[in-house]
Amino acid sequence: MKIDGLRDKGGKPLWEGHRNRLRLRLERDGWDALKPYEMVEIVLCHAMPRQDLSPVSRLLVDRFGSVGGVFRASREELLSVQGVSSGLAEWINLTGALVLAYRQMHNVSDIRLNCYQQVMAFLKPLLPEKQRTGLWVIYSDFNFNLITITDLQETEFWWEAESARRIVMDAIGHDARFVYMVLWKDRPAQGMDDIEAAHLNAIASVLCAAELDLVDCLLVNGEETYSMRVNNQMNSFRATAAGGSLRETYDR
Repeated sequence: MKIDGLRDKGGKPLWEGHRNRLRLRLERDGWDALKPYEMVEIVLCHAMPRQDLSPVSRLLVDRFGSVGGVFRASREELLSVQGVSSGLAEWINLTGALVLAYRQMHNVSDIRLNCYQQVMAFLKPLLPEKQRTGLWVIYSDFNFNLITITDLQETEFWWEAESARRIVMDAIGHDARFVYMVLWKDRPAQGMDDIEAAHLNAIASVLCAAELDLVDCLLVNGEETYSMRVNNQMNSFRATAAGGSLRETYDR
């Protein structure tokens, strides 16, 4: 659908305002604040600069089920969707191939950590080997795909400034977006005392300043686990613009 003839009161094409708003929202809140069809739309804007791509983006996500499905689709499959031209199909294929190449070069994992059960499923086989006091930090990308886990056992006091610095540097080095802290506790179900909670708050503030999100702090031993997020004790540690969408995404 061409909309070159539709303009606002100032004579500016309507599609320009929509795209600018979409880009500003992406810059302000990050990819996780966009709906799936909006993610597709903002990528396609660069391929078709003078066309309303919202309808075709919705059709693509409906047809292939997800953002990933759109960018994995073949050229023939894409061309079967109303509104997809040969040039647009080629752009989608190239973008999908680029993302795949990036994932392979940077060893991006297929393990997702966007809910408590997934984090615990990842941690469960590791816990018997980590039966000693200390801190582990898990990093994921903005799609909650696991990147790596760092063992900070050599740090006796997890709340020290050096720990926060190490977490930030590792996150930046791995191009991470989300962080999960895992603390060994003799009695996880007792949670944290006020002093420990204050330390956690300080670390979360440092991460926030570095544009990283502390998703959860998990207290574990060989048999028990306790999620600060699931037990509603992480809300005071979130201060970023996308806090609402994160709480809706990461759940039980």
